[in-house]
Amino acid sequence: MDNPDDSVSAENIAACSSSKLASRWPNVTTDYHGALIRLVTMRAGGKQYLLFGYVELFPRDIPVPKRFAAGQKPWTVPNIGGDVTLAASALPMATADALAWYEEAARGCVIIPQAAPTVEINAPPFGVEPALGRFCVGEPVPFSAQWHGGPRIHRLVPMEDPTEAVLRLRSSSAAREWLAENAGFDPFEREEWVASLSLVAPDPLLSGVAHFTRDRKAGGSEQLVFQAHRRHYNNYPDADAEALQLVMLQRRPAGWTEILPTSFDRDGFALKDFAEPVSETGFAIVCPSRGLIRMIPPTHWMEQINIGLGLVNKVFDVEVPAGGRRKPASRYKTGRMTDAGSVQVGEALPRSGAIRVVELQEVRKGRIARQSAPQQLFGVHEANKDELTGDDLARMRREAESYVAGLVSHATRRVVFVDPDFGVRELQNYALRVTRDGVDVTVLTGAPHLRNVRSEDAAEGSCADQKTASSVPPGVQMLGQLRHIESRLGPSAPNVFVMPGSKKPLFHDRFLVTDDTVWASGPSFNELGERIGLISRVHEPSVVIAAIERALSQSKPLADWIVETGFSEPQRG
Repeated sequence: MDNPDDSVSAENIAACSSSKLASRWPNVTTDYHGALIRLVTMRAGGKQYLLFGYVELFPRDIPVPKRFAAGQKPWTVPNIGGDVTLAASALPMATADALAWYEEAARGCVIIPQAAPTVEINAPPFGVEPALGRFCVGEPVPFSAQWHGGPRIHRLVPMEDPTEAVLRLRSSSAAREWLAENAGFDPFEREEWVASLSLVAPDPLLSGVAHFTRDRKAGGSEQLVFQAHRRHYNNYPDADAEALQLVMLQRRPAGWTEILPTSFDRDGFALKDFAEPVSETGFAIVCPSRGLIRMIPPTHWMEQINIGLGLVNKVFDVEVPAGGRRKPASRYKTGRMTDAGSVQVGEALPRSGAIRVVELQEVRKGRIARQSAPQQLFGVHEANKDELTGDDLARMRREAESYVAGLVSHATRRVVFVDPDFGVRELQNYALRVTRDGVDVTVLTGAPHLRNVRSEDAAEGSCADQKTASSVPPGVQMLGQLRHIESRLGPSAPNVFVMPGSKKPLFHDRFLVTDDTVWASGPSFNELGERIGLISRVHEPSVVIAAIERALSQSKPLADWIVETGFSEPQRG
């Protein structure tokens, strides 16, 4: 028989667990008198998935809100397929209980709190950042309430990508609007927060810190003022507040100039005199027992605001004529505005070395921004177009073709050409430029171009064999050439598809996809360099790639299109 003294009661286990929490999270269970567990979840296929959540801790002067749920029942996501619902809730509980729930989640057990029976939430494995018991501060938190004042935060970071069920929500504008309204932000705009959990701990000692300049002298000297506002509640730890250390930070355009530790006086003020106008200033506040509780990175002071004024003095009623059955007539109103001057608020600083450094930095930023969205202009020349020689045109074409060939040659996974006028010459000139085995090459071309027999003008400059074949539809010629390529390259040969639209192809613009980069080309690839035209890298490639993939799913392989159109297939060999 076991000794009764050896038995461990549930109360002892709870007390032991609470003791471990208190030692791991020093001061947290006493600084905060309650918590709110906020969860946003998705139910699909009979399972609950974590979209986002955090534990919000409440200092003793801030009341803990009551239980909350978004709506009477989970919200059904429209037009997404299947029974998919979203739910957002907030559950108040004791600080120690919320910490215990958070640590269980860190170990991989995420449940809906106080649900009976227990409801487990599917979540990826988490990595802690920083270690349990520590906080980070100073970075923006997209869902943080204004009263948090730049809170301390601990994060459980998803170590795997969200499941496909969760990622499907990205394509639903209705779901994302619902998330923005009920979660406080759209997690899909901030990938690092999707399927994550956090612990949000606002400053437990100060409700805010004012930070401003005063007494600017004629010579340019200034005084910087910091004012700490203490929280008000019973048994406030005055000794801790008096021991707070303030670190003033100043960064000028040329580098850091001040990292000055000081402290607040009994009234909560700290003053610092500067011999010149201050630049970017910030501060950090450190508690001896709690560590870093506030951090405001250096930011610019607003010295002057210019407000432009405009006066609308004319309004035009414009009537747009009809352009056929599918383009009805319409009307709209537009105004004309004249400059009515400007208003200047604040005093501008005199021109100085600091201001000149900022101006040059802005020039550099502009140059980098332009380089990050590269572009190439083809067909530029100073002569009259009718005066260009054959050598001039050949040189311009070579320059354009060489640029595009270089883009294709660097691909490591895939190349996709989208061009309604992509034909045999382009197949040979561009689609075979890849330099690595295993790169998938796809061409999406248009039916009108493949169907129309070339005129003698279009064939001008072609070799004798091509002129002989000019009466053969381009689609048949292209299939013949494609089969020749397949005989040499096998599975590495390009795949050619015909996009929907027998008269007007689905795509108007031309695109080149290399791996995950998309280039938009004004001219067709069959006339690059002949006239002035631009190719530029697309800023949002995923949108274009998604449109191309949808078009490919509706397109026909070239051989199938030839059969359906009734053309005679090319002879083998």
